[in-house]
Amino acid sequence: MIKAKFKWDLQQNTNQISDEIASEMKLTPIVRKILESKNITDKQDIEALLKKSTIKHDPYTMSDMKKAIERINKAIDNHERILIYGDYDADGVTSTTILVSVLQELGAEVGWYIPNRFTEGYGPNEAAFKNAYDEGINLIITVDNGIQGHHEIKTAQELGMDVILTDHHEIGETLPEAFAIVHPMHPEFNYPFKYLSGAGVALKIAQALLDHPSPYYTALAAIGTIADLVSLTDENRAIVQDGLDILNQTQFPSIQALLNNASYKDTITEETIGFVIGPRLNAVGRLDDASLAAELLMSDNDEEAEFLAEQVEHFNQERKDIVKEISDEAVLMAAEQVENGNQFLVLAQENWHEGVLGIAASKVVETFGLPTIILNIDTVQNFAKGSARSIEQVSMYDILDKERTLITKFGGHHMAAGMTLPIENIEKLREALNVHMAEISKEKDLSPRKKVDLLLDEAEITVKNIRDIQKLRPFGTDFTSPLFQLNNAKIIQAKGIGQEGKHLKMTIGDSKIQSLYWQHGEYANQIEPNQPINMIGTLQINEWNGNQSPQFMVQDMASEALQILDFRGKARQQILANDDLPTAEIVNKKSNKDHEHQYFYGDTIPEQYERYVFKELPLTIESMQSTLASIVESQIILELNHQNSIYFDGLPHLDKFKACYKALLAKNEVNLKQDGMQLCDYLNVKPQVLIFMLKVFNELNFIHDNNGIITVNKDVEKKEITSSRLYQASMKRIDVEKFLLYDDFSKVKVWIKEQLAK
Repeated sequence: MIKAKFKWDLQQNTNQISDEIASEMKLTPIVRKILESKNITDKQDIEALLKKSTIKHDPYTMSDMKKAIERINKAIDNHERILIYGDYDADGVTSTTILVSVLQELGAEVGWYIPNRFTEGYGPNEAAFKNAYDEGINLIITVDNGIQGHHEIKTAQELGMDVILTDHHEIGETLPEAFAIVHPMHPEFNYPFKYLSGAGVALKIAQALLDHPSPYYTALAAIGTIADLVSLTDENRAIVQDGLDILNQTQFPSIQALLNNASYKDTITEETIGFVIGPRLNAVGRLDDASLAAELLMSDNDEEAEFLAEQVEHFNQERKDIVKEISDEAVLMAAEQVENGNQFLVLAQENWHEGVLGIAASKVVETFGLPTIILNIDTVQNFAKGSARSIEQVSMYDILDKERTLITKFGGHHMAAGMTLPIENIEKLREALNVHMAEISKEKDLSPRKKVDLLLDEAEITVKNIRDIQKLRPFGTDFTSPLFQLNNAKIIQAKGIGQEGKHLKMTIGDSKIQSLYWQHGEYANQIEPNQPINMIGTLQINEWNGNQSPQFMVQDMASEALQILDFRGKARQQILANDDLPTAEIVNKKSNKDHEHQYFYGDTIPEQYERYVFKELPLTIESMQSTLASIVESQIILELNHQNSIYFDGLPHLDKFKACYKALLAKNEVNLKQDGMQLCDYLNVKPQVLIFMLKVFNELNFIHDNNGIITVNKDVEKKEITSSRLYQASMKRIDVEKFLLYDDFSKVKVWIKEQLAK
């Protein structure tokens, strides 16, 4: 069997699109099914999705917008100095770029500042605000941060600087004492859409300040919206659709230089932003000062942009290397905590790069399906600082909010957070969070889950259907790319591809559809020809040499079918996936068992396992039959390790035994050390064959062996050579080797199935 990594929640929405609406809107069957699976069945909602969104809410309905715009215009008119105080992620640098550019366009005396992730941390910084005061700043505008900066903002206001706070993150119980708070979730206002990104809020300010904001601002807001994983619905959908059109129609020096250095030349989609542009903008602030990313986005000179983009690409490559190193270490630490029963993982270590801990935490969550905090320990300053990532069933913000007394500073939302805390509180926090998780687990199933939109037939996987699906783009948070389930997919061929066979490529069914499962090449050794497998994944069009073909991109797979896998002579640890499967190991009898899940051939295995590994070659076929009789159908792996093979040498002919006996009788006494090779040459046998014959003679009492001095026992009664237990055991060993090691494996599988059937 192949065990799924996730529970698959196939959507069972009862609302259906009427035939009249489907006909009127010319919905293809596949699109109709997808919309129904996502519970989008009203004509108005379907029209809003299929047509380009024109939603553009009045910016003045957002909290304190009028007050903020009046203050900004007053600052411009009075030549006051304005500081845009940004953030170091992709949303933060796009927000910063939008407002700095808008104010420059209006002739403002504006500068900008992005705090350093490592020396200042996230959000308002008192020292930076005091420094701004010393430099004559009159007005500070925060972008993509500030809603948790109560003390710092109060300090700035007391110094005589006004602070306009623009943010989109979760609001706490109280609001900071800012001059104005521009926030789509403000409890005292009713902005029609609550889930703008920081760049989206900056774009709304631009729309309030300018009659015709530059299209570049919308493009930047689209980048911030996608990179920050906010809901891709309502106004965000309009921002992203407009932004993608603009990015594909206009070559901005900054974006073009970024794509050139990434060797990207295709159409810009939401995936381009999510996997190419966003990570590169984030990489700078993760490793160093994010100002470089903002400088790139503000550049309108081709040569300058190319120079800055090269530096950004360097940071991105360095970021990848650091992430891999930390992730590998964190996964090992997490495995120990999981083994000890932890449901909330808190991993901490010195010299972990703080800038990439969020990415590493995501990889741990992906591996174990548990909420995770990863912290870097700074012994000099006596604090730990890091990032958290959660699962859908657990709000990271809510669970951390319950333990504020242990945390010096934190901010975030349902799925992610950042924090700083004293080193001595790390273990206390882990214990407290696991207590909360124990309570949550009583009410919720915390198993890793995947929402599956639609059960798909193999015949529906066509290029035309995939093109129809792509008309629903852009996909993102709250409107995800459809995830399909394919049941009983017949695997015609499976092989590992890429470096060291790292990825799995499969050919599926009569249509010979190509399928890819990234990072899971080890399954190639577990999948049998024509084995039926259930899988979930997305659809993609593969283009090669001008030809287009459909591709199924696997995210998880499972099979309840009996698997009998040939791992003879292979390193199991290198090629087995799902090594957490309950496994029984069968070996030949020895003095003690190595562990509680090890059994000897012939034993009855009392409990059920999902995997049975026949680790050693059995001494007899019968002992293996006996073991097979006590197991249930599951995954059966034949390693059949053994020291030496005697099959090809075979047993010496009985004439050889006679010749050997005569030779011994003629010499009366043979010193094996001196005369052994001469005797081998005379008999024309290998040394191990001679030793075998002598052991048989010794068992039958034909000879005496006194430390290698062989003499013949002349008074022994006559016995058949074949009556020797050693001779008979060797005959059985040859039969075992002939069948289990050297016969066609298909015959071995048939035989095993017959034993299981009995």
